[in-house]
Amino acid sequence: MIVKSNLGDFSYDNRDVVRIVNPKQRDLYLTNGIMPKDIYTSIDDKTNEKILVYIFLKSETREAYEKWCNYELK
Repeated sequence: MIVKSNLGDFSYDNRDVVRIVNPKQRDLYLTNGIMPKDIYTSIDDKTNEKILVYIFLKSETREAYEKWCNYELK
């Protein structure tokens, strides 16, 4: 499914992206120059509170995600 970004003139296939809701992970991606392709609000299933969902391309986050998993992303 192709989705139009809320951040400008950009569309993406929802199979090619990752959804990040963890603020620390999001901030580390941003610090490392990885920019979100979309941002939207959603509801946290556990708390029923509003959350921000950041959309990043899988191809741009692969290396950072590996570092994140190994506690190496700074």
